[in-house]
Amino acid sequence: MIFHWLFIITTLVLCAVAVLPTRFWLRSGEWIKTHELRTKQTRLQKLLAAQRQPFTPELSFLERGVGLAVDKGRALVFLASSESGGMRAAILPRAALGEHAMRMLSDNGFQEYFVEISAPSTTQPLWRLDCGDAQLAAEVNDALTWI
Repeated sequence: MIFHWLFIITTLVLCAVAVLPTRFWLRSGEWIKTHELRTKQTRLQKLLAAQRQPFTPELSFLERGVGLAVDKGRALVFLASSESGGMRAAILPRAALGEHAMRMLSDNGFQEYFVEISAPSTTQPLWRLDCGDAQLAAEVNDALTWI
């Protein structure tokens, strides 16, 4: 009988020990995501500040880590996307934007969500705005529909 109770107690202790690393990894993952978001926000703000045109964003996804801001008064759109380890950014007239679509790229179970925007009359004909999840990508895509 004592072996039975010893087995149950040992099993419970091992279960409790197995849960601890999971919580640690979840908290570590949240911290990493928050740090990456802050870094990306800073980069996007610097890219917007470096633009030569006057721009006052009325609609902005910069604080959520997406390189899209709209100045409705001047009919301008700020776009920024990752490219070859760096970032490219430009302020384009709203009329220069073409079709846009939400896309998902899946690679070995890892999913990447982004919105593709065509700008056929510019030097960069395709912009790919990285989004953290499907909900954010849908919000960006919807916002592009209404600008």
